[in-house]
Amino acid sequence: MQQQQDAPRWAHPIEELTTGERLVLAILDHRVVRIRYQGRDRTVEPHLLGIHEAGEPILVGYQTAGGSGSGDVPGWRSFISTAVDEVELTGQQFPGPRSDLNAAAQPMVEIFARA
Repeated sequence: MQQQQDAPRWAHPIEELTTGERLVLAILDHRVVRIRYQGRDRTVEPHLLGIHEAGEPILVGYQTAGGSGSGDVPGWRSFISTAVDEVELTGQQFPGPRSDLNAAAQPMVEIFARA
């Protein structure tokens, strides 16, 4: 039996999921998220979630809109996932991994989810 495209992957409502669970779901479903990070609202295509070699949990994503203190938008960003204040899964999907993702730029000791 195939799962319907709109059927939830989780047994719990999205509102009950942790930040990390929401990010994993968004990565696996290729769903665009809106996050609040360092006081700025951002729209992100999440691509990779894991533990960076420095020990921090990191989200690697392609930011398409919103504020940034580290460069022009759109562009690749790394976010310390425990510092993400809010995660909203949008109804918008992205087609899949971008060809210019350089996973080696963020060396991970463990990966939880990859687009």
